[in-house]
Amino acid sequence: MGAPAPRPKNPFMAQGLLPGTALRIEVSARDGDESYATRIEDVDGEHVAILVPMRGLKPRPLPVGTLVRAAYIFRNKRWRFVTEVAGHSEDGAWEYLRLPAFIDCHERRRNYRLQVAIKPSRIYRLVVPSGDEPETEVEIDGTIVDLSEGGCCIASKAFAMPGERLGLEATLPEAGDIAVRARVVFVREPERGYRMRRIHCEFLDMPRAQRDLIARYLMRRQLEMRRRGQL
Repeated sequence: MGAPAPRPKNPFMAQGLLPGTALRIEVSARDGDESYATRIEDVDGEHVAILVPMRGLKPRPLPVGTLVRAAYIFRNKRWRFVTEVAGHSEDGAWEYLRLPAFIDCHERRRNYRLQVAIKPSRIYRLVVPSGDEPETEVEIDGTIVDLSEGGCCIASKAFAMPGERLGLEATLPEAGDIAVRARVVFVREPERGYRMRRIHCEFLDMPRAQRDLIARYLMRRQLEMRRRGQL
């Protein structure tokens, strides 16, 4: 018999994802967000083992597939990642989270953005006239070229101004449909030889279910890119 296969290494040691680290996790529930304090028990090449969250001195195991937003402090910086519950230990003491594809440092960016190429089913301006006239919609053409839980960037020939409101409807592959409203925060005019503007937007009053859908899509895309060596 040959030697046993080496244990998969923790790829996030440099980012402080280590046994003993205090972890704050947040999950969505019917009555709003639920937040728990727990601790990392083990990390390997596939999973992060944590103590099962407690509420009222009672274990509060999370169902497999639950979307989890996790945060911790390392070297005076706040680190965050999104993952999902992958399983539980036989004795029920540990919960296994899927190893994330990416861990973001809070100092670098409010929300991690992923480059994409998604053609929305609709993009439209929200025109709010003065007086008692109803709000109207004027459709424009464009493509989402990066996406985060907090906003997106749209490549379009259409003219846009900071502060303008847009509506957006799109299907995220293998995740679901989003229908959100956004505010234009910055517009980068096309460089010489190009025709597309970059319209940077932040989402407004997004329901938690829509945010979770985007987070799950980004997580799965990151895992896919990591498997391909693109991340």
